[in-house]
Amino acid sequence: MWYDWLVPVQVIKAMAVIQRPRDAALLVSESVGRKPFHRPLGGHVEFGEHAIDTIHREFAEEIGQRLTDVRLVGVLENIFQWEGTTEHEVVFIFRAAFTDPAAYEIEAQTIRDQPNATDRVIWRPRDASEPPLYPAGLAALIDASALRARMPPKVPRQTRGSRAQGRLQFAS
Repeated sequence: MWYDWLVPVQVIKAMAVIQRPRDAALLVSESVGRKPFHRPLGGHVEFGEHAIDTIHREFAEEIGQRLTDVRLVGVLENIFQWEGTTEHEVVFIFRAAFTDPAAYEIEAQTIRDQPNATDRVIWRPRDASEPPLYPAGLAALIDASALRARMPPKVPRQTRGSRAQGRLQFAS
């Protein structure tokens, strides 16, 4: 519309965190422009598309890989400056694994749907601090989801009298 240039753009994205089993390195897209940065693979959620479907589509388009065990770990909201404008994105963050174990051995590759770009896909060492990892808050979310994965699940247990009254209490 004629007023679109007046309205700030909000973007919905979906990205997947994949960690290599042998060293917990993160699969990232490496942007090497003026201000280098890393981010998980993924992309824009198209209108009418579910975020989880975006993950499967983007990995097929970008690196030709299929995923398994895709699960949502959180949502990050990111407001930042980019090339002179304010950007506002809401990012669904998933954890996933490759269906093909050989995919973990590919050290670096180009992004298939960006053949002329300088960006590439690499494994970022887990303890790397540079270049920055985006979206903001991602490292903390990864750490929190890893911690939750190691904790035993809360299992409902019956308390005295709960059978007759139909109440369950969760073990701590």
